[in-house]
Amino acid sequence: MSESVQQIIGMAFFVVVLGVVSSLWRRRKRRQELSKYDEFTKRLGWQHVERPRNGDVARFMRDEPFPAGGTPERLASDYCHGTYRGRPACSFEASVPRLSFPGAGDDDTGKPIVVAAWATQLPYFVGDFSVRRTGRVSRAFGGPNDLRIGHPEFDEQFTVRGLQEGAAVAALQGPLAEFLLADPRSKDFGLRFIGDEVMAWEKGEQSPDKIEAALQFLCEIADCLPVPAVPPQAGSTAGDALIQHARAELAATRAPYRIEVTQSRLDVVPDLTDPRWQRVLGEGGQDRVYLWKVTCNPQTKSISSSLRHHRVIVTDSGGQAQGPALSLGGEFAQGGFRRSVPGMDPMSDPNFGSALISRAAARAGWRSG
Repeated sequence: MSESVQQIIGMAFFVVVLGVVSSLWRRRKRRQELSKYDEFTKRLGWQHVERPRNGDVARFMRDEPFPAGGTPERLASDYCHGTYRGRPACSFEASVPRLSFPGAGDDDTGKPIVVAAWATQLPYFVGDFSVRRTGRVSRAFGGPNDLRIGHPEFDEQFTVRGLQEGAAVAALQGPLAEFLLADPRSKDFGLRFIGDEVMAWEKGEQSPDKIEAALQFLCEIADCLPVPAVPPQAGSTAGDALIQHARAELAATRAPYRIEVTQSRLDVVPDLTDPRWQRVLGEGGQDRVYLWKVTCNPQTKSISSSLRHHRVIVTDSGGQAQGPALSLGGEFAQGGFRRSVPGMDPMSDPNFGSALISRAAARAGWRSG
């Protein structure tokens, strides 16, 4: 046997041994993690799910720090949930292809980015916006949705992003702004307020050892929220004229869609629980639907929309009375197709969503791009 062949065999043997050792190390590390999760959940009376269903964490993964929209490459794991200090709370880890905020600094290796997240319930609905501690360099990457709350020191040290400026100002002014400025933990976490919940996140793997510390921080944030004379309701925050008009326009059409609001988007998406979708798709109709992705710029009061197709996956829900279960799959490039439904109804009209939002924008004093 030649020396070169021996070298190749030796190198292959080394790679195999290295792979086996690495696999054994990862398994040992995973067993240790699961033991810690088991200890944590038993102590607090929580539950731990290694691979959660999409519905368990989907509301947290629709916007910053995760890519906005319906990106299918998101993988959540180690979902822990229960009650902490009298509030519903949870934590999870997610793997994503990239982060979504300006200046994120994603590497170019192509490896997924791991994010750890924690969330707890707030005493009332506050709207949808994000808060991150930023330095001068990061501030240079600021986007069109950056907001100012009117507190000079806070506006200098934090970036606030969202469509609902009135909601952000109402929540952050006063005790909460002072708390975040003074507390060093605000440098460790990004924050997102999502309706009546607040989420903290950071790049890196989740650890059972950090769950309580992160939730303690979030509970202190919840305690700092100003107590309103009348708790605001979803969709009634000052500055939400565009959202209100869009919802009113959609309600008037009675179309089988819903308005989905995140901190920088106002999208028209199909309400797949509507019986009209059940009938069309259940009869073997086209398996793709229209979605209108609408990007909003509060500073210039302008919107721009794009049309996308998504595949609808039809599965048996397990009971004849319930009918088929419908869910959206991956995004398709823009292109032409038509349903075999007579007339230009909303389910076959590619201009429906953009026209609806344009009407709402005109009523709210915004302009369509």
